[in-house]
Formats: sequence, C-alpha cells, structure tokens
Amino acid sequence: MATKRSRSRAAREPNLGSTNTAYTWSFLGVNVATFWSLIVSKGFAATSIDHFWARVTAKDGIVAASIPFATIVLTGVLSHTVKARLVFWRWNHPLPGCRAFTKLAASDPRIDVSSLEKRHGKLPQDHEAQNMLWYRIYKQHKMAASVWESQKSYLIVRDLAALAALFAIFLPIGAAAAHLPANLIFVYTAILVGQYLVIASAARNYGERFVLNVLAEDSQIREVLP
Repeated sequence: MATKRSRSRAAREPNLGSTNTAYTWSFLGVNVATFWSLIVSKGFAATSIDHFWARVTAKDGIVAASIPFATIVLTGVLSHTVKARLVFWRWNHPLPGCRAFTKLAASDPRIDVSSLEKRHGKLPQDHEAQNMLWYRIYKQHKMAASVWESQKSYLIVRDLAALAALFAIFLPIGAAAAHLPANLIFVYTAILVGQYLVIASAARNYGERFVLNVLAEDSQIREVLP
C-alpha cells in the first residue's frame, strides 16, 4: 500500500528537469541565428537574422536537429555550483539556501521567523548548515504550488544565465576568428554581456523567491494542540 502511495505521489510531481527544454532550445536558436547572421552579413540586419532563424529552426535542417543535443551538452558542461556562482556572483556558498535565515527570511513579511524557530529550534548561522536545514524544509513542501512554480522558473532562468555566460565568452572569440571589424565585435560583445547580466539578475530574483516561498509555506504551519 505504501509503495502504491509513493508511486502515486511520484506521478504527481512535476518533472522540473524537462520544463526548460523549449526555452533553452529557443534561446540557443536565437543566439546561433544572430551569430550566423553577423558572420555572413557583417552587421545586425533584422532581415538577415530572420533568414537565419528560419534556417536554424527548419524541421528538416541539420542545425535544428543538432540544437537539442547542443542544448543538453551546453547546459551540462557547468555544474550546479558553477551555475549558482554565475547567478549570485559568490564564489563560496553561492546557493541561495546558504543565506536563507541570516539574510533572506527577514526580508519577506510572509515569513514568521518565530514560528520557524519553534518548529526547528535555533536557526543556524553557518552557511552550509543554513542550506542543509532549508533543504530539509524544502523536501516537506516541494509539492506546494508556490514552491515548485518558483523552482521551475529559477531552474529555467539559471540555465539560460549559464548559457548566456558561455555565449559572452566564446561567441566574441568566434567573431574575432571570422575577422569581423573590431567595432562590430565590441558592440556584439557588449550585447552578449548585457544579455548575461539581465538574465543573471532575473535568475537571482527567482532563486531567492524560491527559497522564500519554501520558508513561507513552512512558517504558516500551525502546530495542532492535543
């Protein structure tokens, strides 16, 4: 009976690892089309980008067939820790759960810190201990709509930020190898860096919201008196 219930619960849990597929494919496709157009047309002509976007997304084209594999490889090149560093700009303890109680909890009026302390004892100050406790709390509330929706958004945008960081490093090198004018490479690099900064900022907000939603769910639980 317990096995049957666990299987039923597993069937209801969202497959967060697969939800970002369409977004990452599209993001990769747009950047490939823009890069390809830049190399061929030596500029940022909208018609040229549209043309190469059509070629990139052509169902019978080799590029479109390669994008899913490229996406899987590129998003797997960087570890979760490295991705968190690229999002939160912290080398040590970059995961947002590492600051769950010392920084984030007090910033959200939904969170009753005293309720958390009653349920879990004195809240830790150490970064790793904070993340461990937060993760235990997360496991209890991962099926709450606010939790898994914010987790889904964070994972999607975190992966996009990681891809944007890779693009900001390697695509300008490709543009230089193609002997594009220096001023064009400078503008292209600035666009790619700006793309990364915007997406990383969004991922940071989603990650902190994910952490806070878990704590908000837990702090609203009221103990049933005997």
